[in-house]
Amino acid sequence: MIANLLKDKVVLITGASSGIGKQTAVFFSQQGAKVIVTGRNQERLADTVSQLQGDKHFSLCSNLDSADDVEQLIKTAVTQMGPIDGVVHCAGVQKTLPLKVLKENHFDDIFNANVKSAQFLAKSISRKGRFNPQGSSLIFLSSVAAICGEPAISTYAASKAALQGLSKSLALELARLKVRVNCIAPGHVQTEMAKEFSQQLTSEQYMAIADKHPLGLGTPEDIAHAAAFLTSDMARWVTGTTLYVDGGYSAH
Repeated sequence: MIANLLKDKVVLITGASSGIGKQTAVFFSQQGAKVIVTGRNQERLADTVSQLQGDKHFSLCSNLDSADDVEQLIKTAVTQMGPIDGVVHCAGVQKTLPLKVLKENHFDDIFNANVKSAQFLAKSISRKGRFNPQGSSLIFLSSVAAICGEPAISTYAASKAALQGLSKSLALELARLKVRVNCIAPGHVQTEMAKEFSQQLTSEQYMAIADKHPLGLGTPEDIAHAAAFLTSDMARWVTGTTLYVDGGYSAH
């Protein structure tokens, strides 16, 4: 395996208290990055930090529900670590909500967590002095749900499709600053969130989802590896795209 792919890069990882965000933080530290982890649960963040390789890492307990929260997060991160080389925005929510039970506050909660936070992370990080002017990377976690329909997740799917549209527009707007913007669209990854989702399904429904992944279900490590590539200098000419890491799900 490649070593030190991210040597001395300063990377902010949101949603790092569990799942994909946590494993991304661990793998990035193994590749030489200086990692800033953020999430809502301080105890879980501390556990993530304890698993990081090397030093000069730190955690910030925060949520990203408002533009002010995001601005404070970025301001503190830059004060502590200097200009940021990369952001991997893993924080988000998934809710199973058939139309008959969907309420306006459900819609707002999902879009605030999945889309609004990404928009204002990009705005805050792109201010002068906050990013590496030689080249920086911003990655949003989308989903195959953005392009592959499944019942009862229409709001979630819409929010992930919005991220892909957002990334394309931002990629063009921020290219002059050498800030690259991309999405990763995972298939069904075996995380705590996915387990909670699967508990709402019958065994037949769960197997039907698993069968749509020709290479089997994914792991958080699969997504972390893709994020490392997009953050690294190896992806210096990659922006405005979505990398599907889904075991073949979207090939149907």
